[in-house]
Amino acid sequence: MRRAVLLSFAALATAGLTACGSTVAGSFQPAEVDIRNLDTGSYPTEPPNAHDDDYRPDFTSMPHIAAMRLSDYVLPAYEIDPHLKYGQLPFEITRGLLPGELGSEGDLKPVAERNKLLFGFKTTGFDQKTTIVPSAWPIKTTQHATAISTMVMQFPDPERATAAAAQFYDADLNANREQNQPVTLPNYPSAHAHWRPGTPFLRAFLAHGSYVVAYLVSTNEPDLNALLGLAEKSYAAQLPALDQLKPLTEEELYQLPWDTDHLLSRTLNPNKSERPAIGSQAIYGLRGIVQYADDLSVAKQRFSAMNADRFAVSNGTIVARTPDSATAKRIVAERRTPAPAAHDADAPPNVPDSACVENKHSAMDFEIKRFTCIVAYRQYAGFVTGDQLLDVQQRAAAQYAIFANSR
Repeated sequence: MRRAVLLSFAALATAGLTACGSTVAGSFQPAEVDIRNLDTGSYPTEPPNAHDDDYRPDFTSMPHIAAMRLSDYVLPAYEIDPHLKYGQLPFEITRGLLPGELGSEGDLKPVAERNKLLFGFKTTGFDQKTTIVPSAWPIKTTQHATAISTMVMQFPDPERATAAAAQFYDADLNANREQNQPVTLPNYPSAHAHWRPGTPFLRAFLAHGSYVVAYLVSTNEPDLNALLGLAEKSYAAQLPALDQLKPLTEEELYQLPWDTDHLLSRTLNPNKSERPAIGSQAIYGLRGIVQYADDLSVAKQRFSAMNADRFAVSNGTIVARTPDSATAKRIVAERRTPAPAAHDADAPPNVPDSACVENKHSAMDFEIKRFTCIVAYRQYAGFVTGDQLLDVQQRAAAQYAIFANSR
């Protein structure tokens, strides 16, 4: 109805100008393609809220949403030291799901429960492609790699955060009492830290307001001074960033808004899953989304170039919100895809402002497969991916249709 009114208004305006003696060249064209004629395969062409009310997360989803919010204020290792550009998938922290980098879950879980851990976020980066194996005391699969694993957890108040930091440390040190030694961070004397002589790891816990900021740092050699320096460098970078984020009360946690701008509902979602989940059904800022890349330096460069303020992720599809339609169209024209491309591929037929590329073989970030297609619509740019060109073209057409059919 709205479209018909607009077309009628345009026709009346044209007739009025002609009646006044003006000459109008050319013929009238509709403002948009008829999306019913696009080849969308079996993919949905309407957002999930097209005929229903907006999805409302239940209270069990709120820690997930809070962790997404927190992720934009937890520095990836690359921002602490540019050499640490290789990432590992981030991790949401809850009372019942603690990362191995923090210590033994059996030892630390009672502390998290006793002090009412609300939510948290973990991110890890390396200077080489490697992993940390959280055994009794951590080890690296690449011996001489340097690593920073940052774990930020929020508690209901500073008192419980202070208690949790001390109790996490006590439980972790007691589990390694025979071999580990307490150490002091000179610039952060209230931090609780310990290391194991002869190994290249140090673990530290520091209460900062209602937050506990924990680090597992590793240097290329078992050097205590180097470990202390790396931990202090990490705290010096992280704490000011965290000061920009107001802690949530328990009441605020369970009243967090979700997709109020309908960014995620505009994102192609063939699985029709709506429950918020880190990595699969999520909304991020720039810093948050970059942390899901294998190469943090490349991801930061490419996502920054999009000039977008928010990103929605839905099982491999990404939608970026930019300031205006010109910016979104420029993303398509310049092929600003999340991962580097090898060369262009055929764009989806009849889809305006679209392009496709074949990705470099080594591009493994963001569940990206062989091909990526981009579509722009107003201030939004959507990225879909697939191993078959026809399939990804159909996904792109469906993404365009969802944009056109969204509120």
